[in-house]
Amino acid sequence: VRGRARGRGGGRVMQQNPRAQDCQRSTVCIEGLSTTTTNKQLMNLLNSIGPVEMFTMLPEQRKAIAKFVNPQHAVSFQHSFHRHMIDLSHIDVSVIDG
Repeated sequence: VRGRARGRGGGRVMQQNPRAQDCQRSTVCIEGLSTTTTNKQLMNLLNSIGPVEMFTMLPEQRKAIAKFVNPQHAVSFQHSFHRHMIDLSHIDVSVIDG
């Protein structure tokens, strides 16, 4: 009996949301920015993942909001850059409704 996935879904892949295609989020929130981080630095990071539809930087809140054309790029950006260090600050990246 050892080695079997008993009590853990039986090895089946469970989709969290059956309507994931209908409600995929393509917007990321980047928080914890350094006061010296520039629009150009962030756009270079964003565009390294995929095309960006909208970008807003909020320096007084030390954050930025960006919307990717493709929702998968938002997830990829989060995986690649969450807790990434830019200008001696670790940024927090979350995928949000937007």
